[in-house]
Amino acid sequence: MEDLENLLRASSFVFTDSPSSSYSDALKESLKSSQRKHLRAIGLCALDYFLQQNFTGPRVEESKLAAIEEVLGYDSDKHEACINELTVDSEVAYRHTEQPYLLILALQCFRLLTTDHEKIEGDEGEDTDRDQRFDKRWLARALMVHQSLLTAPAGSLHDEIYSNLTSSAPVAGSSPTSNNTDDATEKLQLEAAEYSMELARADIFYSYDSRATKALENAKKMSGLQVKVTGVKALRTKFQTRQITGLVVLARSRKTAAGAQQGEAAAMPVSLPLNSDLLLETPRFMSSEEESSDGVNAATAEELGDELAGEDPNAPSPLADIDSCILLLTEHKMRVSSPSQDPVVTEQLQAYISRVISASGPAGSVNWTLYSRALWERSVLESHSAKTVERGTLQLASLVDELGVASTATSFARGPSASGQTETSASSAPAHERLRFIHFLPLMPRWSMDLQLAEKYLSLGMVRSAQEIYARLKLPIESALCTAAGNESKAEAIKILEDYIASGDHSDTARAWSCLGDVTAKPEYWLKAWEVGKYAAAKRSLGEYCFKNGQASESIVHLRDALSKNPLNRDAWFLYGCAGLETEEFEIAAEGFTRCVSMDKDDAKAWGNLATAFLQMGEQQRKSGNDDESKDNAREKEAMTALQEACRLNPDDWRLWSNLVIVSARLENWQACLRGVVKVAELRAKKEGENALDVPVLRVLAQVLVSDAFGDRNHEMGHEDRRLTAFELQAIKLFTETVPKLATSTPDLWGLVAKVEIWRKKPWAALDAYEKMLRLALTVFEADETDESKWRQAVDACETVVDGYTNLGELPGRMGEGQVVCKDWRYRARSSVRSVMGKGRRMWADGADWERLERMRDELK
Repeated sequence: MEDLENLLRASSFVFTDSPSSSYSDALKESLKSSQRKHLRAIGLCALDYFLQQNFTGPRVEESKLAAIEEVLGYDSDKHEACINELTVDSEVAYRHTEQPYLLILALQCFRLLTTDHEKIEGDEGEDTDRDQRFDKRWLARALMVHQSLLTAPAGSLHDEIYSNLTSSAPVAGSSPTSNNTDDATEKLQLEAAEYSMELARADIFYSYDSRATKALENAKKMSGLQVKVTGVKALRTKFQTRQITGLVVLARSRKTAAGAQQGEAAAMPVSLPLNSDLLLETPRFMSSEEESSDGVNAATAEELGDELAGEDPNAPSPLADIDSCILLLTEHKMRVSSPSQDPVVTEQLQAYISRVISASGPAGSVNWTLYSRALWERSVLESHSAKTVERGTLQLASLVDELGVASTATSFARGPSASGQTETSASSAPAHERLRFIHFLPLMPRWSMDLQLAEKYLSLGMVRSAQEIYARLKLPIESALCTAAGNESKAEAIKILEDYIASGDHSDTARAWSCLGDVTAKPEYWLKAWEVGKYAAAKRSLGEYCFKNGQASESIVHLRDALSKNPLNRDAWFLYGCAGLETEEFEIAAEGFTRCVSMDKDDAKAWGNLATAFLQMGEQQRKSGNDDESKDNAREKEAMTALQEACRLNPDDWRLWSNLVIVSARLENWQACLRGVVKVAELRAKKEGENALDVPVLRVLAQVLVSDAFGDRNHEMGHEDRRLTAFELQAIKLFTETVPKLATSTPDLWGLVAKVEIWRKKPWAALDAYEKMLRLALTVFEADETDESKWRQAVDACETVVDGYTNLGELPGRMGEGQVVCKDWRYRARSSVRSVMGKGRRMWADGADWERLERMRDELK
């Protein structure tokens, strides 16, 4: 790595300070006279130095830093000003970030190269387009480093990052030419894979889950990584005799990529042994030969492919570092987007991590940063299990120590690793090895690792140890929150925050006021935080407080203020939409939920609420006397699209399907309506029975089925001879299988069944349905003979059944020629009339309904 001081002097850099301008502006003016190649080298070196100091270690020598600070005109008095310059959209940077001027220098260099490219002197013959893509890629990397220092995502950084990433996408022929065509192709594929990984990293950070998944798939394709999560039987405990199937990740790199790494020596962080009396150090998986002999093959060769089928989980093949990086990114994406503490998710995460760790075995090697990150992720998972919490917590402390930041709270006597090797501290890997893949992984500043360790101590009841870490990091706000969370006196936490606020004006004073509000639940503190620093989190907390206390209108005002400062907070947009629904300001609700689904297309709740907002907007337009049907239909179409997405993402919520039935019926989209009715019946039938059916909707669906309103029926042949449509097949199944099972109190349902059977040219089935309709109507009437509506229902059913006997009785029967549906149909019809008259004679022997029965009886004589 080049020396930054020498690069600055070689570029004839002379710092010119100006009392009227900020330090970053002064650096920018001083850099404008430098050539492109010097700016590029200075930016790269400054960014690497900053990453060494705050992310990866080992630390840069103090003498070098002193010489650089002298050239840059920096002293400790400018530290607070630099931290303030790194604060974006009211999101505060960590106050004790080391050498913040290095990041500011790198950002200014790359911004000059990308925005003022034409004004800066360059070399003759340079590839301008390729250099521009290079500079924009590195600016995006520097901006991601900047984002990692902040307390929450910043909207302006988000836009700048994606703008530069989009502009730096690799194009065919952008890599340096090679005499070997295969080598050139492989370089292009590697560059495309690295770009996709950086894009996936940004998507994961900003919660664009579906985009991240697509980028990771493209990275796998470009790198040639073959990967499959499958089940393999394994022994996991020392006393286990029966092998149990568990998840394992089978992965294989492209041969040329994996082979290029073999033999590379790299010092690794210490992997602490498990030292468990119960668990094996690593599971022993059953080989494919053992599975075949046992008669149980968990994954066939056809499912895995020829290459993965030959993978041995006990001795996996070496992976290229780029592929290990892809696996770690996939694991991270899965962890942040899946339910925490879910056992299936946890097992899958452990499988990915184990595959990366196993890549450092005798057959190959893995980069120091990738290996240490895999150990970190494994330790985080293990620290949640009682059987592995000891190794997990000690490993977290060991990795913090590896960065050269050991303290009394984290350091301990380090013994031999699992392989019997003994490691010393920060000298385990050189800087270039640690920095090699840092821009393809989620960034973890040193203090964030300390904070995670402190949180783990806190969860284990080690409150004092956690507070020691907070004190060492000079984080009084986190110390106060730790005190409040540790079931100790809130008064102590309040005192810590009040003393910090009183000690002077700090860059995170607004956050301190906001946290004071969080601890005390007093709105005046959140208002003070907004007044002091326009702190968006304070307004978010205040909006949530108002919403929970029934003040939805005030909640909208506060959330709007918070979102004006930081529009990337999806939870705030969701609450904003809920407040809009609560106050019946449905345009606000639609805006909030629209922003939610634009950030996360897999949010089923947001899609469902968005549909509700669109429906209510349409209702409001109708109530206001707006006769423009096109606008009403537009709202309902938008609602239907939203409901279809919600049902796709959450297919087990019957309320979503019920709303879909209503909207699709209004729009006369009978296919969607039928699908919704079937799904509601499927979800509710077991518990609700007949109440799972919407009778009015079923009437319309039956009419659509038997009429010419649906589909094209202009065929020369009859409908019984042509191929049935999907709608017809599904509707027939609904009316002939589902409805009969559930019809227990509504006779009209059997009438609908009969109607469909007549359409199907099955009069015998239709007559059987009519008879069941009458029996059900009489059963309902007998339960309450004083109810006139139930009596009239029984008479109507009797009339329908008599018509059925009259019209269907003499038609050809089920057995074909010579057979009729009902030979004695007249006798049965008279018996049905007498049965109804007998049951209603005591209460209803007069009136219009009785006269109807008498007419039917006389006509059948």
